Amino acid sequence: MMRDCWFFLKLFKPYTMWLVSGIILSLITSMAAITLLSLSGWFITASAMAGLLSIDGNVLAFNFMLPAAQIRALAIMRTLGRYAERLVTHEATFRVLAQIRSWFFQQLIPLVPGRLALMRSGDLLSRMTADIDALDALYLRLVAPVFVAILGVTAVTIVLATYAPIISIANGLILLVAAVYVPWLFNRLGNEGAERITVLMANYKIRQVDTLQGFADLLANQAYERYSVFLQQFSDRMIHTQRQNNCLTGISSAITFLLSQISFTVVLILAGLLYTENQLTGSEVALVVFCVLASFELVTPLPQALQMLAKTQKSAQRIRQVAKLKPTITEPQQILLLPQSYDLQLSDVCFRYSDQQDWVLKNINVQIPLGTKLAIVGASGSGKTTLLHLIMHYFDPEIGQVALAGYSLSQYGSEPLMTCFGVLSQRSQLFATTIKENLLIAKPDATAKELDAAIKAAGLEKFISYLPEGLNTWVGESGVKVSGGEARRIALARLYLKDAPILILDEPTEGLDSETERDVFQALSVFATKKTIIMVTHRAAGLSLVDKVYRMEQGVLRDYHL
Repeated sequence: MMRDCWFFLKLFKPYTMWLVSGIILSLITSMAAITLLSLSGWFITASAMAGLLSIDGNVLAFNFMLPAAQIRALAIMRTLGRYAERLVTHEATFRVLAQIRSWFFQQLIPLVPGRLALMRSGDLLSRMTADIDALDALYLRLVAPVFVAILGVTAVTIVLATYAPIISIANGLILLVAAVYVPWLFNRLGNEGAERITVLMANYKIRQVDTLQGFADLLANQAYERYSVFLQQFSDRMIHTQRQNNCLTGISSAITFLLSQISFTVVLILAGLLYTENQLTGSEVALVVFCVLASFELVTPLPQALQMLAKTQKSAQRIRQVAKLKPTITEPQQILLLPQSYDLQLSDVCFRYSDQQDWVLKNINVQIPLGTKLAIVGASGSGKTTLLHLIMHYFDPEIGQVALAGYSLSQYGSEPLMTCFGVLSQRSQLFATTIKENLLIAKPDATAKELDAAIKAAGLEKFISYLPEGLNTWVGESGVKVSGGEARRIALARLYLKDAPILILDEPTEGLDSETERDVFQALSVFATKKTIIMVTHRAAGLSLVDKVYRMEQGVLRDYHL
C-alpha cells in the first residue's frame, strides 16, 4: 500500500517550495530549541564558576553579555520560528489537500453517472472528506518530522563529536533506537488498529447517511430505536479501537522518554569521567548533557507517526480505489462534431452490467427520427431505465450500436452530446439554492425574458408570484421547502430553458396528483411539438403525449397496442 502513499506524494510536487520551506523552518526551530537549552546550561554553569576565586585569589574573567544576548536571540528565533513553521507547514498542507480534492473530483467526472451510481453515497462522502483529510499526515506527521529528525540528529551527533566522540556515539546509538526501532515496532503493533479505525469510520458514516436519508421511514415504522442502537454499537467499536490506539501512543511516548533518560544518565556518567580526566570543563559538561536531553525532541513524534501510518495508507488506498475505476464510456481520440439532424438508431443492442450478470437488454432494434414521440412501458426491473441510459450514452452497449445521425454515440464527445438531451425524471435534483439558480443550471446565460418564458410554460408563474422573494426564494436541501409538484415544475422549467432536441422523460409525473400530472403533460405537448420524446412510464395519462408505445419484457422491446 505504500505505492498509494507514494502516488499522492507525487501530487505534492507543485508545492515543493512550500513543503521544503516548512521543513527548513521546522529544522531551524528545533535546532534553536536544542541550542537554547544547551547554551543556557553552559551559561548558568559558566556564570557560577566565574564567581569562584582562583587559587591565587584572582577572580576569573567571564563575558556575561555575549552569551546572554545569544540566549535572547535564540529564544526569539524559537518563538518566531515555531509560528512561521506552523504557518508555512499548514498552508502547504491545505494547498496540497485542495490539490488532491481537485484531482479527485477530476477523476470522478468520467465516472458519472455509470460507475458512481453503483457506490453508496455515504461511502463516497467518507472518501471525499475523511480519507482525503487523513492524507495531511503524509506531510505534517511523516515527511516533515522524518526529514527534521534525520538532519537534526546528524547535526547534534556532529556537534557532540567535537566535544567528546564517545558521548556522540552513545547518544547517537540510543537516538537511533528511538528514531528507527521504536517507530518500526509501533508501526507493527498499531497497523491493524489504524486500518480498522479507517474502515469503521467509513462504515459509520455510511450508516449515518442512510439513517438521515431514511429518517422519516424509520420513525413511521418504529425502527429508529433499533437503528440508533446499531449506530451506538458502531460508535462503541470505534471508541474502543481509538482507545487501543491511544494506549499504544502513550506507551510509545513513555518508551521514548525512558530512552531519553537512559541516554541522559549514560552521558552524565561519561561526561563526569571525562571531567575528572580534564577532557571536559564543568560548563562543557552542562552543555553536552542538556544538548543530549533536548535532542530527543527530534524523535518524539516518530513513533506516533509510524503507528498511524497504516491509517494514512488505508485512506490513500480507498481514494485510489475510486480513482482507478474505469469509466463506463471512453472518450474518442477524434471527436465528431454534432450533426444537423438528431435521428437516433438502435441496432441489435445488447447490454449487461457485468459478465457475471444476466443480459438486461436483448437485441433492441428501433428507429427514432427527430420528432418521434414514443413511450416504453413495462414492469420494474425490465430494463426501461437502462435503455434510456444507453441512449444518453451513460454506457456503451456490449453488442450492437446506438447511433445519432448514423454515427455511434461513442464517436461524439460526452459533453457536447449531453447538449442534445433534456431530462425530466421523478428524481430531478433541486439544489440547496434559489429557484433562479436552480433554473440557470440549464442555461447560465439565460436572459430575464427567457426565464419568464420558461416559468410561464412550466406553470410556475402563479406560485412564484406568491413568494415574498420571488425567484430568489431558497428551496432548501433537495428542494424540501417546495412541494413535490412545484419541484417538478421547476425541473420542467429547467427543461424548457435547455431547449434540447431530444427529451428523455423517466416517470416524469411519478408521485404527482392527477391535476398536476395533467398540467405537466399539457405543457410538454406544447413545448415538444418538433422535438423527440422518449418516455418511460407506467401511467396511462402520459401515453396521450406519444404516437408509439413499446413494451419492455425481460430486456426485449416489443410493440404494444393499447
